[in-house]
Amino acid sequence: MMSHHERQELERIEQWFRTEDPNLARSLGDGRPPGGGTGAKVGRFAVDALAAILILMGAFTLNFGLIFLGAVVLVAGACLHVAGRSGREGRSGPLAE
Repeated sequence: MMSHHERQELERIEQWFRTEDPNLARSLGDGRPPGGGTGAKVGRFAVDALAAILILMGAFTLNFGLIFLGAVVLVAGACLHVAGRSGREGRSGPLAE
């Protein structure tokens, strides 16, 4: 449990964020990460497309290096998708008020 002084300090910091950067305060209040808009979605799907192209090129040329590189890029894309999805789900922890 927080003391009265700690609660006042957090409210003061929250008010500072609202005045200095209202967009950041709004996105943090909604529980979503800042900057996770349409550009991030396009970037994630571009990584997926790059992985597919690398795997197909490797399959057509029978080049194991391209297939392996495509698989690595595909795993990176999957990590980006999971990281993007975790920011959109509702929070249920102790910070969700």
